[in-house]
Amino acid sequence: MADRSAGDGRKAGAVTGAESTAEIGRRVLKLRTERGFTQRMLAEPAYTAAYVSTLEAGKVRPSEAALRHLAERLGVSYEELTTGRSPHDATRLRAALTDARRALATGAAEDAAGLFEEVRDEAERLGFAEERASALLGLGDCALETGDLTVARDHFEAVERLLSGDPLPRRVPAIRGRAVAHLLAGELRYSCYLLESAIDELNASGLHDP
Repeated sequence: MADRSAGDGRKAGAVTGAESTAEIGRRVLKLRTERGFTQRMLAEPAYTAAYVSTLEAGKVRPSEAALRHLAERLGVSYEELTTGRSPHDATRLRAALTDARRALATGAAEDAAGLFEEVRDEAERLGFAEERASALLGLGDCALETGDLTVARDHFEAVERLLSGDPLPRRVPAIRGRAVAHLLAGELRYSCYLLESAIDELNASGLHDP
């Protein structure tokens, strides 16, 4: 197969932005070094050592084809190479969320809050927005359970901000939690306003009410 030069980076690729390109370059360098590969060993037979060198320096935007080749040679998944996250991370975090929910269901709100905080911090570090939102939602529920209504509202509002670009049904649990916090604080009218506004928006958009 003919060698491809750094010009391959000009093809449509999955990576955008100088920062992402540099991060991937550092990741490739780290993995290659850990595995004892030379740049030529990693590149062949599809690419050149010069291309890998340029990529590791963050000077070329790699194409999806190049990244899939490098991931296979390095023994990692395409997702792990491009994002730095193992495909097992999401599964692990979701299992931890299940444990936290189970603790909350048994009345151990403080223990559950500790578990949710661990998931939130880890999800933020790894860049998992969905798991981070679920952990914040759980923290809001824990705060409701312990009567910390202001803290609960803060967590639910954080979920809404995090999911602001998502469809409304994804944000409804946080809106409901915030409404409950206002209800428990004696703010019935505002609680009803939040729920009615969400229902009206769902109906107007033809969306399912979760």
